[in-house]
Amino acid sequence: MAPVRKLGPLLAAALSFCLFFLVIHADAAACKYNHGKPCPRETPCCSPHGHCGNSPLACGAGCDPSASFAGACLRFTAASSVTLDIPVKGGKLKPVPRLPKGAFKVVGNSGVAAQHIALVSPTRMLIIDKAEANPPKLPSGSSAYNVEYDLVKNDFRVLEVQTNTFCSGGGFLPNGTMISAGGAEMRRSRAFTTGTGFQSLRMWQPCEDNTCQWTENPQDPAWTMTSNRWYVTITTLPSGQLFVLGGSNESLAVNRMATNNPTWELYPKPPGINAADYKPTFMQFLVDALPNNLYPNVYTLPDGNLYIFANQKSIIFNVERNEVIKRLPDIPGGPRSYPLTGSHVLLPLDPAKNYNHEILVCGGSEAQLQRANALQSCGRINLHDPDPQWEMDEMPTRRLMGDAVILADGKIMILNGCMKGYAGFRHGNDPVFTPVVYDPDAPLGSRFTEWVPSNIARMYHSVALLLPDATVFVAGSNENSEVRLQDVPFPTEYRIESFTPPYLTTDLARPEIVSKVPEKVAYAQKVAVTIDVKDKSKYEPEVTFMLGRRGFVTHSTHMSQRMIKLVATQGHVDGTKITYQVEMPPNANLMPPGPHYLHVLNNGVPSIAQHLLLN
Repeated sequence: MAPVRKLGPLLAAALSFCLFFLVIHADAAACKYNHGKPCPRETPCCSPHGHCGNSPLACGAGCDPSASFAGACLRFTAASSVTLDIPVKGGKLKPVPRLPKGAFKVVGNSGVAAQHIALVSPTRMLIIDKAEANPPKLPSGSSAYNVEYDLVKNDFRVLEVQTNTFCSGGGFLPNGTMISAGGAEMRRSRAFTTGTGFQSLRMWQPCEDNTCQWTENPQDPAWTMTSNRWYVTITTLPSGQLFVLGGSNESLAVNRMATNNPTWELYPKPPGINAADYKPTFMQFLVDALPNNLYPNVYTLPDGNLYIFANQKSIIFNVERNEVIKRLPDIPGGPRSYPLTGSHVLLPLDPAKNYNHEILVCGGSEAQLQRANALQSCGRINLHDPDPQWEMDEMPTRRLMGDAVILADGKIMILNGCMKGYAGFRHGNDPVFTPVVYDPDAPLGSRFTEWVPSNIARMYHSVALLLPDATVFVAGSNENSEVRLQDVPFPTEYRIESFTPPYLTTDLARPEIVSKVPEKVAYAQKVAVTIDVKDKSKYEPEVTFMLGRRGFVTHSTHMSQRMIKLVATQGHVDGTKITYQVEMPPNANLMPPGPHYLHVLNNGVPSIAQHLLLN
C-alpha cells in the first residue's frame, strides 16, 4: 500500500479500521447476487433475498451479517463515512460509482404509446404505435400513432402513415434507411383512420431538419411483402438484405396452424425476379414451434448462418441453401416466446474469446393464464461449443416481457415486465419495477445485481434502448386494447424515462473522441481515433472500444441488436490525448452492415458514441 502522509487522528483511525477490515473480511461470506463477494460500503446489507442494499428492508430482519459490509447489518450514511483511496489488485485504483445502482428520471412525453422504437440517428428516435386515439393530432384532426422524437429537446413531431403499424417489425439497410414491415387490419373510427398493414413495407430515410416522412406504396408489389405478417421478425443479413421471418396472417392472441405464416422472404427482393412473381420460402421450424412462435429471435453467426429461436426450440439455419444445419437442445423451463415472452440477447462479441457467439434467454411464463407465474430461470448457450448445451441460471426475481439491453460496457440490463400472466391486453399483472444487470464475465450464480427501481409500471408494449450518451431510453406500457388514461389498473403510459447506469456516476471524467471518425467505414479498416481521457492524475488509463448496433425494438424483441469489442493499438500520446489504431470488425458475419455507434471506455466509463455506417 502506498504511504499515507499527514494523517489526522480521524483519518488514521479510519485507515486502521480499513486495514483491520481487509484482514477480517477476507473470509467473509459472499452475498448471493454480488459476484461472489460480500457487500460493499455504499450498499452494505446482504438482504434476505441475497442482494446488497442500503434500505431498511435490506438491513432489517433476515439480513445476513456474515455477507454484509464489515460483518454488520448497518445502513451506510455519507455523514458517517471517510473516503479513502485504497489500491486494488495490481496497485491500480478503480473509479467507484456515486450511485452504484443507477438512477431513473422522467425526461419527456412520447405523444403516442411506445409500442415500437428505432434509433434512426444520434438525436432522433422513431416511436411507433398501433392506430389508436392518442392525444396528439395530425393536421387532418385524426389521432397520430407515429412520431419522431427529438432526444436533445425531448419533444416530438407527429408523422403521417397510411397503414396500421400494429405489431410490426423493423430493420436497417446498409445505408441507414429503416424499413418497417407488417402490421394489422384496416381500422376506421371518429378518432383515426388507417389502411391495412399486414403486407406493408414502409421506408424511413433519416434527416435532421424535421422534413423526413414515411415513404410507402401499398399498391406496388415491390413495396409489399408476399403475404400477411403480424408479429414478424426482421434481421439484417451479412449481405445487407433483410431476412423477414414468420408471423401470423391475422390479428390474434396466440398463433395456431390455420393462422400461422411459417415462411421467410428477403427485402429487397432478389434481383432478376419480377416483384409480383416472388414467393416466400416455407420453414418447418415455425410449424414445430407452434403455438408460441411469434416474434422469433434471430442472430447472424460467424459462418454466415443464422441462429433462430422460438418457443423453447432453436436451430442453426442456412439461408442460401434453405437448410437446417443443426437442431439445438430445447431450453429447459417452459416457453419463452410470445405470448409467454422472455428476454433474448446475443452477448457482446470479443476477439479475445474468438468472437464466441453466446445467447442469453431469461424469463417467460409458465402458461397462458393470468394467474401463471413468470419464469425466473435463464439459459445461456455457447454456439461455438461442439455440442452446445444450455447453462441454466436464475434472476433475482421472476420476469415476463422484460427488455434485455446491451449497455456501453458490455453488461446486460434487463428491465420492464411483470411477474404474473402473459403478454396481451390486461393479461399481465404484478409489475417488476426493479431492473437487474447481468455480467457475462462473472462466475455462474453471481452474474445478476439488482439496480434502483423505477416507480412506473412498464409491462405489455414497453420498450428500452441504449442511447449514444450511454444512458437507457425507457418508454411505453399499454395494457389496454385502446388508449385509457383513467379508471383502469394500468393506464396508457406516455412518460419517457432516462436511466443513468452507475458507470456515469463516478468521479472519473468521461473520455471523449476528439478526432473525426469517418462517416462510412469498411470491414477490417484501421481507423485512427484520438481520444481525450481528461485526467490521468488519479486513474491509470484503461481504454476499450465497443461498437454497437441498436436495432429495432418491440415486444421484448431487440431485432439485430449486437455489440462487439474492437481490436485497438495505442499510438501517440500527448498529455491526456491518446491516439489508437482501431480495427473495424473483420467481416459482415460478425456485424452486418448498417448504422453503428462507437463508444470508447476508460476504466469502464463510456464516452458519447460516434455514429458511423459500416458497409
